[in-house]
Amino acid sequence: MSNPFILTPQQQIILDHLMNGVYFVDTKRDIIYGNMAAERISGFKSEEVLGKSFRDKILADTSSNGIPCRERCPLTENVNNINPTVVTASLQHKDGYCVPIQICCVPLLDGDNNVIGAAEIFERSDAQEDLNLQLKELKEIAYRDSLTKIPNRRYMEEALDEWLLVHDKKDWPFAVVMGDIDFFKDVNDKYGHDAGDLVLKKVASTLRKHLRTMDVVGRWGGEEFLILMQNIRAKQLGKKLESLRKAIEESMVEDDGVEIKVTMSFGCTVPRKGDTPLSLVGRADDFLYKSKREGRNRVSLDDMSYEGE
Repeated sequence: MSNPFILTPQQQIILDHLMNGVYFVDTKRDIIYGNMAAERISGFKSEEVLGKSFRDKILADTSSNGIPCRERCPLTENVNNINPTVVTASLQHKDGYCVPIQICCVPLLDGDNNVIGAAEIFERSDAQEDLNLQLKELKEIAYRDSLTKIPNRRYMEEALDEWLLVHDKKDWPFAVVMGDIDFFKDVNDKYGHDAGDLVLKKVASTLRKHLRTMDVVGRWGGEEFLILMQNIRAKQLGKKLESLRKAIEESMVEDDGVEIKVTMSFGCTVPRKGDTPLSLVGRADDFLYKSKREGRNRVSLDDMSYEGE
């Protein structure tokens, strides 16, 4: 079969080094060209598919459970579309199984702008899904504390940046709370670091359980936890933090038959004009240590007029 699409050596090199598979088809939808990526994805050498129908022999419609498409075909639907869309389909691999792909059909024109064929550009969609999943897992690892499984300091720093930015633009109210386990060093010294890890995990799960879904808690470092609470009035905030303090006080972990209980101190503030993430955390930390100085296992709040919705 004659090939109306004559490629220059430079064009051939470019096409063969693309990561996407490319087939050129004529108006009868017979394959007249395939690049190296198309061979890799489909399993067919170019000489095995030249002159074969792309629709009948290779492309399968995913809505037909992998049966080679006939009437409904992405190629038919998009060949004359100057603004082609990406379609989900399947290739019939040479070894007999279906390869999920994303495919885009671009019309090929002659000098008079007549459609003389199409370029089918495709890639494996499962590979992209695997990559997206890997990226998601890596992101979760990067932003999650490995021990407590709640957000880590890096995540909380970025969240605080975003919350403060929205607050400055839209006057969106929120509170910053710093919590610290009282006498945590004594737990490690008396019961060992494994027991200390159990306490940290218990505190993290208790805080998360008793916070609202809109709030965020993360491990700031060591036995410190940072909490961001949005859209809450001052009176409600005080009651909520007291309920958190009490929940920690009433919780316990068991290690080798020994019950271990801890308490927690809290300091809280809200944004003021000109605040930065550093100044907010610093002020919450100051109120935390006010709680420590006054006997621990207590909540200290900023003297503020805070009227969240």
